[in-house]
Amino acid sequence: MDRKGLRSAFLTIVLSFLAGVVGILLGHKYIMPNAGKTVGLHDQIHTELVLDKAQNAQLHELEETFAEKKSALEIRMKKANARLSAAMQSSHKMSPEVMAAKEEYVQVLDELQTQTIAHIFAMRGLLNKQQATRFDEIVQRSFHNIAQ
Repeated sequence: MDRKGLRSAFLTIVLSFLAGVVGILLGHKYIMPNAGKTVGLHDQIHTELVLDKAQNAQLHELEETFAEKKSALEIRMKKANARLSAAMQSSHKMSPEVMAAKEEYVQVLDELQTQTIAHIFAMRGLLNKQQATRFDEIVQRSFHNIAQ
């Protein structure tokens, strides 16, 4: 390829790259402005509910306790996932070892889900009737957004 051909190819590559970057930026700004942004349930509770000082303190305590439990379960999930991966690599079929590792992973996942649901109810238990109604709307919206 001569110099003119190389220059033309390079220019085409650079312009294609720039067009892709511009497309991504425009897409994030105008087509999907909330892509990659999640608002957690706790953040929504803090911004959408007016809590008194005692409720805030209790909520903070609940959040710390849940964060510790969640962290421990996530560590167990990673270890169970590693065991599942190792079992799959060693047997290459639905062996008893694979099934046992899968069951372990599913058990920990179920524990995390159970703890999360219990945590949601514990948070709701801190609220007065009006706050609880608003909380239910936030939770419903949050679950709906996750499902989409």
